[in-house]
This record gives sequence, C-alpha cells and structure tokens, in this order.
Amino acid sequence: MKDYIDGTLIFLSLSIPLIGIFIFCFLDRFVDKTRKKIFMVLVVLVAIQIIQNFVEYYLIEYVTMIPARTFVSVLGYSIRPAIITSYIYLVSPNKKHIIPNILVALNFLVYSTAFFSNIAIGFTADNHFIGGPLRFTCLIVSFVLLIWNIVVIVNEFKKENKKNILIPIFLAVIVVVGILLDFFADSRVTYRVDYITIMMVVTTIFYYIWLHIQFVYKHENDLLAQQKIQLALSQIKPHFIYNTLNAIQDIEDMPEKAQNAIVDFSKYLRENLDFLTDSNLISFGKELEHVKKYVNLEKLRFQDKINVVFDVHETEFLIPSLSLQMIVENAIKHGITKKYEGGTVKITSYKKNDRIFIVVEDDGVGFDVNKVISGNHLGFKNSRERLRHFVDGDLIIESEIDRGTKVTIIIPEKKEIIIDESYNS
Repeated sequence: MKDYIDGTLIFLSLSIPLIGIFIFCFLDRFVDKTRKKIFMVLVVLVAIQIIQNFVEYYLIEYVTMIPARTFVSVLGYSIRPAIITSYIYLVSPNKKHIIPNILVALNFLVYSTAFFSNIAIGFTADNHFIGGPLRFTCLIVSFVLLIWNIVVIVNEFKKENKKNILIPIFLAVIVVVGILLDFFADSRVTYRVDYITIMMVVTTIFYYIWLHIQFVYKHENDLLAQQKIQLALSQIKPHFIYNTLNAIQDIEDMPEKAQNAIVDFSKYLRENLDFLTDSNLISFGKELEHVKKYVNLEKLRFQDKINVVFDVHETEFLIPSLSLQMIVENAIKHGITKKYEGGTVKITSYKKNDRIFIVVEDDGVGFDVNKVISGNHLGFKNSRERLRHFVDGDLIIESEIDRGTKVTIIIPEKKEIIIDESYNS
C-alpha cells in the first residue's frame, strides 16, 4: 500500500505542474503561435516520458511481459532525443534543423532493433536487461543534441540581448546533470522515475517562463522603438517646418545668414530622419551639435528673446538620441518663449562621483511638476524610460511656477566608451 501511495505522490508531483503549464500555454495570447505549438508538443512528450518511466517500473517489479517491456524501453530511449530537439525548436522555431531530426530518427531505428536483436538493448526470458554494443546510442545522441542546442542558442542571440542566452544554456546544463545522474547513480529516484525525466519536467516549466521573458523583451524593444520614432517625428512637425521657412524668408539683405540658416535647417531635418534608422545611442557631443542647430533655427524666429548658454565639461559619453533635444525644446517652447521678455536656457554637463550630470535649466514660466507626472507627459516619460533602459540613467524634474525649470539627467560613468560612428553630422 505504501509503495502505491509513494508512486501516486511522485506521479502527481510531476504531472500536475505539466498539466498546469500546458493549460497556461494554451490560453496564453502573448506567446507567438509557432513557439506555442512547439511547447505544447514538448509538454506532451515529457508527459509520455513520465508515464513511460512508471510503466517500465511496474513491468520490472510486478509483471513479466517481455514484448511490453521492450516496447516501453524503446519508447523511453527514443523520446529523450526528441524532447531535446524540441528545446532546439523553441530557441529557433523558424529553421528546419535537419541534422537534429536525422539524429532523432537514427536513434529510434537503433533501439527499434530490440524487437528482433540485442545489438542495442534486449531482455532475457526472466526479465533481465541486456546491453548491446549500441546501448549508449541515446546517451551519445543526447549529448550531441545538447551541444547543438547551445550552439543554436548562441547563434540566435549573439546580436541581441546576450542575457537571453543564460536561461536556455542553464536549462541545457540541467538536462546534462540529469543524464549524468542516471549514468552514474545506482538506481532511479525511488526506482520509479529517471533523474533525466525530473530534469526535463523542470526544464519544460522554465522554458515557459523563458518564452514569457522573450515576449516582454520584444514588447519593450518595440515600445522603445515607437518612442524613438515619436521623438524624431516630434522635431519635424509641419508647423515647425513652416515657421522655420517663414523665418528664413524674412531674412533680408543678409545672404550669408540665410545660407547658414538653410544649411542648419537641412542638416537638422536629415539628422532627425537618421535617428529613425541609426542605433539608439550616440555621443553626447553629436547630440549637443544637433541641439545647437535647433537653437539656431529657433533664434531666427524669436531673436533676442532666446538666450542659450553652454557650460559643457563632459562630452565623451553615450546618450539615447534626442534625449537632450527634447528637454531643450521644452525649455524653449514651454518655458522662456511663454514670457513676454523671453529668458535664458543653460545647458551644463559635468562629472561627479563616477556619474555624469547633464542639467538643462531655464528661467521661464515653470509648471506644476506633480500635474505633469500624474498626467503622464509623454516626452519626459519616454526620455526617462529610454535613459533607464539603454544607459541605466535617470531623469529628475524640478520646477516652480514663475521661477523656471531644472531638468537633470544622471548617467553612471562607463569605463569603456564606444562612440557610435553611424551618425554623421
């Protein structure tokens, strides 16, 4: 009776999580359809592996049925490489993976010989196991597939966030541990379940978590890309173009000034469009040059009403494109130009305690910071999210009505600075 209860508890402890994860995957709208189908096949294969282990145990301990035990053993040796191949398809679902499929088929053919030969495995009339010269085919094929899996993982994610590699590689290591325990241990866990089966249940559950991480990562990147497009397009709105062209048209008897304005304007527009396709990070020096072009264009319209002071001590670091631009634009458009007499915007950069500070301060009309934050001001919100994501930075807003606004960007200093040369001014 105790043996029956122990077996039932072990079976339920392995089966219930699999059933739950199967249901969650079936109902999950966020995992892509291809991976969902692969994962559901994987769960079924692991469930068959659990059942195979238990049936084999009872055929060994209680019932002598050589044909049945042969079938169950062949199933067990054949299904393990198929499960590992499912992991490969989860990592790279859009490729055919012909060689892993061939290995799975060859492994099955080798163990199928048990029905008429002992070249791989066999059983005596009194139910004793016989290991032939090809007995370790499953072990060898499994290790080859696990190495193949790791290679596919590295190739699939080498150009993306390399942290995505850690979970599937860790899961491959778990499977290896299960194989080694089965090979070197004297017996199964309580003689019912292989160590590899337990590891595959654990691995399957973690793969589902990994699939969700993939969705979150992709969604986050899509969101940041949308924010970048919004920032770039916000700088070339039709009214800004019309106002700038009118300001250039109003320049009389100063051809050199008009020519410089046209050059600044054309470069400004081109650089904003470049931001849509270039990398997310550029050097602060290039961002600063872009801001200066914007300031020059705005000064055409507002003349002496705008005064911009640059107090820059640090430029050799990376910043998400258009981060400074958005802040300076807000300072000019919503700060100093709202005052009759205009005002001053001061842009400062310096390093302190292994952190780089960029401060944009104006003496404009100011605003209620709480209302801006609670109202989800998209410009500030997007800039803060991009700073946190790309450079582990932050953005702090301080403002007082009728006194002005101070926006501070804080970026941890990086020991290695890689300047993005894809952006050309």
